[in-house]
Amino acid sequence: MAIDIVRAENLEHALELLARDGAQARPLAGGTDLMLRLRAGRLAARTLVSIADLSDLAYVREQADRVELGALTRVADLITHPVYSREFPAGARAARDFASPQIRNRGTLGGNVGNASPAADNVPPLITFGATVTLQSKRGSRSMPLEDFFEGPGRTRAAPDEMIVGFQVPKRPGAFQFFAKFGSRNANVISIASAALLLRLDGETVREARVAYGCCAPVPLRARRVESYLSGQRLDERLIAGVREAVLGDIKPIDDVRGSRRYKELLVINATEDALRGALESVRKAA
Repeated sequence: MAIDIVRAENLEHALELLARDGAQARPLAGGTDLMLRLRAGRLAARTLVSIADLSDLAYVREQADRVELGALTRVADLITHPVYSREFPAGARAARDFASPQIRNRGTLGGNVGNASPAADNVPPLITFGATVTLQSKRGSRSMPLEDFFEGPGRTRAAPDEMIVGFQVPKRPGAFQFFAKFGSRNANVISIASAALLLRLDGETVREARVAYGCCAPVPLRARRVESYLSGQRLDERLIAGVREAVLGDIKPIDDVRGSRRYKELLVINATEDALRGALESVRKAA
């Protein structure tokens, strides 16, 4: 089937093209995943709307209480940007572990999120930060919490005429942040599992816990049982030893070519325990 590639002159033009062709159109930015899915026959499209030249969607902007990220921000830019790496070190770590240097320099944050892969490296930390995603179409714009954006592997709540235009990420000053990815190498591989945690601590008491896992469910998963288990509790070895059951209550990994269900469970449990011990150590060092 022939595919037309149309270069969008600006955002308004891109939205007009998506409105015209609906489900038969897809926005194209870095193309690091989209082209592979097309060639494999896993994605049907008659029109690719190239938005790669829409420089006004490539930005990292600091506001008083948040950081705003454009959908066309390159993953590589998240690693080196002074604001993002300062405010969200776990997010910068995820960006460093993402794919290869070539793909990081080409791939965009909007593309990594919009691909809706359970293994998307950048998504779990963004969920723990409380990020929202903004969608836009000719009909207007709307935003939602990032964890609510995904419906299943490769499926999101975006309508056919909508595209991701940006993200709002609340600042989390003083919070403990953690990200770990597991694979045969740190980068240039699809992860077997990943874990992200954000803890707001008052001494050794967990005042707020936000936890998310990758490759442990059909979508990037916010681990609400783990959050509930930790919130309001004293962070000590007893709490850490008991987190295992909360983790197992949240995740639903499957056996696949990258690892067994049991292996993924152990990886995520160990990562969660390591994160909690790291948070406890940081509190005690600061005391």
